[in-house]
Amino acid sequence: MDFGLLFEMQVPKPWTETTESDTYWQSIEQLRLAEQSGFTHAWAVEHHFREEFSHMGAPEVWLAAAAQHTDRIRLGQGIALLPTPFNHPVRVAERVGALDILSRGRFEFGTGRSIAEHEIGGFGIDPGDTRGMWSESVEYLQKLWTSGEEPVEFDGKYVHIPPRKVFPRPVQQPHPPMWVAATSPPSYAMAGEYGLGVLAFGMAVDKEAMGRRLAEWRAAMESTTRPVSAKNQQAAVFMMCFCAPTDAEARDICEEAFVQYLDVTIDHFLRWGEKRELPPGYEWYAKAITQGPAQSGKVKFEHLLENGMVLVGSPDTIVETVRGFRDVGATQILAAMQLGRIPHERVLESIRLFGKEVIPNVG
Repeated sequence: MDFGLLFEMQVPKPWTETTESDTYWQSIEQLRLAEQSGFTHAWAVEHHFREEFSHMGAPEVWLAAAAQHTDRIRLGQGIALLPTPFNHPVRVAERVGALDILSRGRFEFGTGRSIAEHEIGGFGIDPGDTRGMWSESVEYLQKLWTSGEEPVEFDGKYVHIPPRKVFPRPVQQPHPPMWVAATSPPSYAMAGEYGLGVLAFGMAVDKEAMGRRLAEWRAAMESTTRPVSAKNQQAAVFMMCFCAPTDAEARDICEEAFVQYLDVTIDHFLRWGEKRELPPGYEWYAKAITQGPAQSGKVKFEHLLENGMVLVGSPDTIVETVRGFRDVGATQILAAMQLGRIPHERVLESIRLFGKEVIPNVG
C-alpha cells in the first residue's frame, strides 16, 4: 500500500513577519523526513482566498521546489482546479510538463473543480459550469498528450483552442497518472468513466460506504466506452492524521487543530446558502454537512474518531484503521498532519513514528 502526505499549508494566527515563510520551509523539512521515513507520495492542494486554512495558492511553485529537495517520493498536485478561470488547460499542460521534467518523472496530476463558493465566486465562475469546464479540460489534456507530433485543436463549450503544439511535454508516457477529487457520490462513477484515479475523502464516509463507492468506480472504469489515454487504477483516501505513542497523547496534541479544521470546512460550505441557491451537483454536501453528527467540529470529530474516519492514535490503532480502508479497495492513504497550531516538531515526530511503526506493519 502507498502512503502520501498532504500539505494544506495552514498558517493560523497570530502571525509574525516570518510565519508564512516559516510554514513553507517547515513543509519542505517535513517532506524530506517523509521521504526518509518510507512515504511514497506527497501532495499539495490548490486553494484560494482561504485565510489561515490554506495559503497554497501556487502549488506548482512549491512542487517544483519540492522536486529539488527529494529523490524518490512522488509529488502530486491534489488538486489542480480545472474550471477555466482558475487555470486555462494550455497553462496546466505546460506546468505539468515542466513539473514532470523537474521531478524526473515523479509527478502525479490530480484534478478537480472546487466545491467552495468562496473560491468559485472569487473567480467569477458560475458554479453550474464547473463540471463542464472540468470535463472539457480533461478531454483536451488527454487528447493533447496522446497526439504525437500533431497540433491539437479543441472546440468545446468553454474551451476554444486552435491547432497548436504545447511544450514542454511530460517525461512519463503518455502522461503522468491522472486523478480526480471524488467528493460527491456520483464522482466515483464519473472518475471511472474518464479512467481517472480517485482522491477520496475518508472524512465523508466510513470504510463500508467507501468500499461501495470504490466498487462503483472500478465497475465504471471497466465498462467505460469513452476514449481514455491511460487508466489510473489507484484510489487514495484523504484523512486527517496524527500518530503518537498512545491514543491519549495523539488526541491531546491534535484535537484542537482537527476540530478547528472541521469548523472552518463546515463554515465554508455553509456559505452556499448565504450567497445563492445551491446549483445542481452541490446539494449533497450542504445536506451532509448540516445534519446528523456534522453540527459542529467538536461533535463531528467525535463521530469521525468513533467510526474510524480519521487516523488519530498509537501506531497499532492507526494500522488497524488503515487495514480497514485497504481491505475495501484503497491503494493509498493520504495523510494530512500539518494542521492548525500543531507545532512543527510534533508534526516531525508524527511523521517519524508513522514511518517506523505504521508503514511497515500494515501488511
